[in-house]
Amino acid sequence: MNSAHDSFTQPGERPESLSSRKVAMPGRITEPIAKELNECLCVIVLNASTCLRMLASDSPNVEGASQTTRRTIRASNRAAEAVSRLRALLGETNEGIALP
Repeated sequence: MNSAHDSFTQPGERPESLSSRKVAMPGRITEPIAKELNECLCVIVLNASTCLRMLASDSPNVEGASQTTRRTIRASNRAAEAVSRLRALLGETNEGIALP
């Protein structure tokens, strides 16, 4: 007689390998989201650094700094969306705050 657990394993497969597959699955699903989130964070840091340089120069580039700040906000919103998708995949709910 086969148990319910046996119906999920391949012939000759040990039950422990089934558990390791279940643990590995979220990693494969969340990896693209983590890469996107990391990309957004890199853009945010780069934009913030650029903005500081623009404002610290002898003749501050306020318009350029303003445009860079807008790009930073867009990247921040993308990062927040990635976190929301990740939480949805993991079964958590999140009410995000979108920046203007």
